[in-house]
Amino acid sequence: MKKKFFLFTVLAVTLCFGFLSCKKDNAIKIWVGIESVEFYQEKMDRWVENWKAANGGKDFPFPIRVEGVDTGAAAGRFLDDTAAGGDIFTVAHDNLGRLIAGSSAIAPVLNETLLRQIQSDNPSSFLEAIKGKVGGVEYTFGIPYIAQALVLYYNTSFLSEEDVKTWEGIWQIARENGKQSVSVNGDDGYNNSFIVLSERASDGQRIADLYVNGEFTNCNFNSELTLAALRWGQRFFTDMSADGRISYGGRRPSDSGWEIGLANEATLSHIGGAWNFNAARAALGSKLGIAMLPSFTLIEADVAGTNIAAGTVMNSGTFADTKMFVMKKHKQGEKKAEYLEEILIYLSSKAMQEQSFIQCSNLPAYKNAGVEFSAMQQNTLEGRLAKMQIEMFDRGRPQPFGADSRMNPYYYSSGAPGIVLNILENTNNLYDTTAQIREGMYIIETIWRTGRRPE
Repeated sequence: MKKKFFLFTVLAVTLCFGFLSCKKDNAIKIWVGIESVEFYQEKMDRWVENWKAANGGKDFPFPIRVEGVDTGAAAGRFLDDTAAGGDIFTVAHDNLGRLIAGSSAIAPVLNETLLRQIQSDNPSSFLEAIKGKVGGVEYTFGIPYIAQALVLYYNTSFLSEEDVKTWEGIWQIARENGKQSVSVNGDDGYNNSFIVLSERASDGQRIADLYVNGEFTNCNFNSELTLAALRWGQRFFTDMSADGRISYGGRRPSDSGWEIGLANEATLSHIGGAWNFNAARAALGSKLGIAMLPSFTLIEADVAGTNIAAGTVMNSGTFADTKMFVMKKHKQGEKKAEYLEEILIYLSSKAMQEQSFIQCSNLPAYKNAGVEFSAMQQNTLEGRLAKMQIEMFDRGRPQPFGADSRMNPYYYSSGAPGIVLNILENTNNLYDTTAQIREGMYIIETIWRTGRRPE
C-alpha cells in the first residue's frame, strides 16, 4: 500500500512540474546587453510603479523581466525560437534584413508619438538604417538607443596626442622602439576595416562603395584610390624587422590576444570598440589613451601608375552604427503588444540614454548628446571614449546591410575579409604586383555583389 501511495505521489509531482514547465511565460521580456541588465530592470520596475500610480492603483497586467543577451547573437537566437524570444530586444541595425525577410518576424513602429521621437532624436544616417520594406511598403522597425564606432586605444608612455593623429607618427615611434604599431581586434570585415572604409580627407571620397541605395550592384572596390590605399596598407602591414620577429606596422591579433600585446608593450595601440574599453584599461591602466583612428598619407610608391597625387591624405574609416530596440510581432489583439511601444518611448528617450551612459557607459544614439549631456563633457576616460566615438561618426557610415538579408553574409562571411587581409599582408607573395592587387580587388567586389568568387 505504501509503495502504491509513493508511486502515486511521484506521478502527481511529475505531472505538477510538467504542467508548470508547460505553462506559458506571461512576462514581457526585454533583451539588452549583459552589462546593462541591472540598470534597465531597475528602470522598468520604476516604470511599472508609475503606471500603477497613473492608473488608480491598478496593477500592470504583466510582469516585466529584463534579460541579458549578447546583442551580436540576439537576432539569431530570436529567429531560432520566436515564441521564446524577447518581446523587445536589442540588435545592431545590420540585422534588420534577416529579421524582416519574408513576412517579417518583428513588428513595425506605428505609434505616432514614438515615430516623432525617433525622427526628432536621431541623426539622418540612423533614420535610414532602421527602415525596411515588407510587401513593397517601407516601415520603421528600429528604435535607436545606443551608438558605437571604432577608436584607437594607445599607450601614452610611448605615444603623444600628436603622434596618434597619423599612422605614420605611430609607425615611426614603433620602429624606433622595436614595437608593433597596432593590432586589430579581429580578421573580420568589421574590426579590420579602417582601410577598406577609409576616405580622402580633402573631399570625403571613399575607397569602397557598399550597397548604395540598398542595391547589390552598387558596390565598388576598383577605383584608383582603392588601389593606392591598399598599397599603403600593404607597406604598413609588411614592414618587418630584419629577423622577421617584429611587425612594425599593422598586424592581426596574435594567438595570445591583443590585450597581452598591449600589456607587455609589444604593441603600441589597438583598434577596438567600446566593448574593448575595460580590457584596454586593464591592460594599460593609467597609460591608456583614446583617440580617433589616425589618418595616413599616400606616397609615390602607393600612387604610381594611378591618377592619384602623392601626398594625398586619407582618413581611416569605421562603421558608425546604432544598436536599436525592435519588437516581436504578436498576433493581432494580443494584449502584450498594446504596451510595447509605450515602454519603448520611455526606454529610448534622451533622458534614459543619458542615464544609461552615466551608469553603463553606453554611448547614446541621441544626435545632440555630445553637447547636451553634461556627463559627456567630463574629463574622464569614459567621457573621452564617448567624445572620440562621436567624432569618428563624421568619418563613419552605418553598416548598409539592412535592405536584404543576404548582404551581411556576402560582406562578412563569403571570403572577402580574408582576401583583404591577404592583400595587406601579401600572403605567400600572391599580391606583389599591381595586376595581382587589382585582381584581388575585383574578386572582393564580386563577392560583395554576388556572395561568391568570379568564375
